[in-house]
Amino acid sequence: MNAALIILFIILAVLYFDIQTLGAVRVALPESKLLQEQQNFIAKLTGDNTIPSVNTNATGITKFETKASNSNELYYEINLTNLRNDVARVEVHLGKADENGPSVVTLYQTTVSLPSEICCRSAASESERTKFFFNGTISTQDFEFGALAGSKHIADLGRHFENGNAYVEVYTHNPKSLSFSGRDSEIRGQIMPLASNYTTITKLQ
Repeated sequence: MNAALIILFIILAVLYFDIQTLGAVRVALPESKLLQEQQNFIAKLTGDNTIPSVNTNATGITKFETKASNSNELYYEINLTNLRNDVARVEVHLGKADENGPSVVTLYQTTVSLPSEICCRSAASESERTKFFFNGTISTQDFEFGALAGSKHIADLGRHFENGNAYVEVYTHNPKSLSFSGRDSEIRGQIMPLASNYTTITKLQ
């Protein structure tokens, strides 16, 4: 009788362990996929997307992609055209398209020295002065404030991208701005997953 109870207890323990293991695997799969597979995201920026909307001819495209060599980083490129004023700051915010949300990552700002991996340049001629391009890399070290502060996984940001719960906002210097910083939002765009057949920004222009 005691032997039968011991065998039954062992069987139940094994079944419990298997159930817990399978559950853990199911929970981990989405994050593992995001970290291990290359994924691309895009935001198309216009003044109509800002809240409130801005009457401007400026447009932009921001593209994010994970790198196979370092799955805990996001590489990004930003192309901006027809800007009314010089770029002051570019940020990633959390929020839906119809709301203003908190900033979680700064992609570019003019008031600090830029890391060596970021390349910024304006157009070559005065007639093309309103064009601007820059690129860089987001790591978890950039999560200095906001909802993602302290996160150790770039996938935490990627999940917001996948769910359409993040956007890029471009702020430009405005001498007539009523804000303390002297800059206003000019264009904005929601970040969405990009089809796998588009691999470069030039294909989208």
